[in-house]
Amino acid sequence: MKNIIFVGSGNVATHLGISLQKENYKVLQVYSRSVENAKKLAEKLSTDFTNDLTQLKTADLIIVSVKDNAISEVLSQLKDSAIVHTSGSIGMDVFNGNFSDCGVFYPLQTFNKEIDVNISEIPFCIEGNSKKFEKQLIGIAKTLSNNVVSMNSEQRKQLHIAAVFACNFSNQMFSIADDLLAEKNLDFEILLPLIKQTISKLDKNKPKDVQTGPAKRNDTSIIQEHINQIQNKEIKELYQKISSNILQTHE
Repeated sequence: MKNIIFVGSGNVATHLGISLQKENYKVLQVYSRSVENAKKLAEKLSTDFTNDLTQLKTADLIIVSVKDNAISEVLSQLKDSAIVHTSGSIGMDVFNGNFSDCGVFYPLQTFNKEIDVNISEIPFCIEGNSKKFEKQLIGIAKTLSNNVVSMNSEQRKQLHIAAVFACNFSNQMFSIADDLLAEKNLDFEILLPLIKQTISKLDKNKPKDVQTGPAKRNDTSIIQEHINQIQNKEIKELYQKISSNILQTHE
């Protein structure tokens, strides 16, 4: 399966398209509802583009990399072909039995078009509607990454929830910390060594085992002092709830 079409032109499609081309796969065409976006990625890949799903070329594999809420609509407009989507939270049932070879090709990473990533370190979560097709998808993934895992839709959905906690929610915590520091004219950069050290501990330890802080120590006086100092009501409540959860976890 060397000839590939991308339906979608966003962050995931961009990184996958570039990476696959480096491994001698040929991207025949890029589709996007926005012809400008399709053209931008097509120019990076030196290939054709379209904003009309009826004008897709014939390929060995179609990779659907669009927003989760658009996958079903896109699939309903495509003819039978070997096809995958790249979503962590959408199951195999979205294909509705309309494709003889279908599956999931989910890279577990946060992507930005403008930021390079080492794709060889990214876990690829693979699922196919048959052992034969899944084996083919695993083969493609292994040309890109050293970390390829076969998992079913329920496992992948649970993984996606965990990823939201580990990545999206933690980044929101960083954003809150940045705002709190800004209130006292302090720079977020001062927290970077602490953040890096916290993350580095996870290489060899369970997160629960390296928890620190006033809630872990059951230091209720410091917790209350922090709560009293926080001005924003929502952040105050968030601090209380997270502290309570840590206390319960380490009882």
